Amino acid sequence: MMKGQKGFTLPELLITVAITGLIVSFLGTAIYQIVTITDYSHQRMIAMHELQNAAHWFSRDGQMASTASGGSELALTLPDDSSITYAVVDNELHRTAGESQMTLARNISDISFAVEDRIITITITSSPVGRWDMSEWGTRQYKVCLRTTGEEL
Repeated sequence: MMKGQKGFTLPELLITVAITGLIVSFLGTAIYQIVTITDYSHQRMIAMHELQNAAHWFSRDGQMASTASGGSELALTLPDDSSITYAVVDNELHRTAGESQMTLARNISDISFAVEDRIITITITSSPVGRWDMSEWGTRQYKVCLRTTGEEL
């Protein structure tokens, strides 16, 4: 080098590039983890909300019903002889009471209703559409006891 010229030597440049590469790789990994965990948590929240909403209505209606029949759909008969039906149509759980129909949950991939003695059991799986498979933990089972009538006392 000529006198008076300033610059970096090759070892200094290699060390600088190596340190910069480490910093960028750590930042990239951290950002990827933040984005991935946020997406996974969002999908879990969707699945939990779907299951909780279905459980709320199932518990409410099941406790008021005097009779029930299960299978691929649930038919409840209330003491005033009105009926409420739960059925899955196009991955959506619908509750029909008279002329009124409401969607209780979306992303339902599997559901079954069983009635044994006076206990109704619903097994439901919510699987939001996304890159995560939520069905492993997104399956819940709820049980409700039918309303007692004067004949059973």
